[in-house]
Amino acid sequence: MDDQQYNILYVDDEEPNLRVFQSAFMWNYNIITAISGAKGLEILKKEPIALVITDQRMPGMTGVEFLEIVANEYPETIRILLTGYGDLEAISYAINQGGIFRYIPKPWDENEMKHILKKAIEIYQLKLDNKQLISDLKKALSEVEALKDKLEEENLYLREEIKLNHNFEEIVSNSKVFKKVLLQVEQVAPSDTTVLILGETGTGKELLARAVHNISNRRNQPLVKVNCAALPANLIESELFGHEKGAFTGAISQKIGRFELANKGTIFLDEIGEMPLELQAKLLRVLQEGEFERLGSSKTTKVDVRIIAATNRNLEESVQKGEFRSDLYYRLNVFPIKNPPLRERKEDVPILINHFVKKYAAKSGKQIDVIPKKVVNKLQDYEWPGNIRELENIIERAVVISQGKKLEIGNWFSSSKSLVSNKIETLEDHERKYILEILKTTSWRVSGEKGAANLLGINAKTLQSRMKKLGIKRT
Repeated sequence: MDDQQYNILYVDDEEPNLRVFQSAFMWNYNIITAISGAKGLEILKKEPIALVITDQRMPGMTGVEFLEIVANEYPETIRILLTGYGDLEAISYAINQGGIFRYIPKPWDENEMKHILKKAIEIYQLKLDNKQLISDLKKALSEVEALKDKLEEENLYLREEIKLNHNFEEIVSNSKVFKKVLLQVEQVAPSDTTVLILGETGTGKELLARAVHNISNRRNQPLVKVNCAALPANLIESELFGHEKGAFTGAISQKIGRFELANKGTIFLDEIGEMPLELQAKLLRVLQEGEFERLGSSKTTKVDVRIIAATNRNLEESVQKGEFRSDLYYRLNVFPIKNPPLRERKEDVPILINHFVKKYAAKSGKQIDVIPKKVVNKLQDYEWPGNIRELENIIERAVVISQGKKLEIGNWFSSSKSLVSNKIETLEDHERKYILEILKTTSWRVSGEKGAANLLGINAKTLQSRMKKLGIKRT
């Protein structure tokens, strides 16, 4: 900084002294003068002062009293006291209370004063630089802490949620019906358009969502999944948008929500039809404005997130029943993709069988080379109310019980086939019967390794939610 940009305040009750000082240093600094300590304080309120020089003996307010106030209210300002030789007691007090940089005996020498002023200004600039450095370090530390928190949340999420068993390369199909679906995926993936994936339970809606993300421009950014049916209603908002420490009972620390984790990437809202009505307005705002507030915070957070939603429910019916907001439905339904059930693409059953046999044989360390034709025919004739997920579970179980190199499906499949009837039933009837059958085989155990949820390949909370909706109760 140019020396002339530094303000030096000179306080003395004798005007000739003020004029002498100003004429001596006005070419080097911006000299401001005051006739008393009170006037000097008025100037300090209005101007940034680098250095204060004051005479000790002044009427009303002494130099030491003046510097004591300056030290408390303007700590960065450098302070110099002009004293007579008889003012040793005042000098000692000034050093202790006024925090003076130097005391200068009167009369002062111009060359010596010039040197002192130069050093004082250097110290003042160092103070400013240190203050700015501390501010920058605090800001950087805050940013590092925020990034650390986000990375911890992302790592936790990656460990718990993104244990990918599927990716785009694992989509296997020879079906003309399903290839039309993949064409839609290729069409919409490069854009940021919101996608709504429709289809029955177990058809692989999440696999399509991952395919959209994996061939999009956001593929190098996170794909964050939220199962709206698996989360308790009172925790969904916190999971989606995060919360501040103390926002509610049990909120012992700040939590970053899934939307912040997905910033610059994609968020997959599975089972969107199960989202509570009171949260749908907040989700609509994120879709429209790209912003929200964490629970317990008034600060607005902006995000750039692509939304992919999925549901097995008929959202139009939910809108008519008042269970789903119409404006949110129209915002989600920009590019709908209907994922067909397995019974509409039965030509894919043989290649899916082969795919899952290879997958689970490798996992279990077995070598299965023969898949009997009668097994393929039996599986292809089945109506698959549980779709691909049910087929995968059956093949995994078949691999486990197979003793040699030939696939055996055992007796379990023949008993489950009783679910199929010549009578046309609704999808919910099929689902209800299928879940009941699985529950019977597990003695109504829902969770755990041997529970129905594990056999179905879904979260235990999701199964409990479906049981409640379908009216399934143990008698």
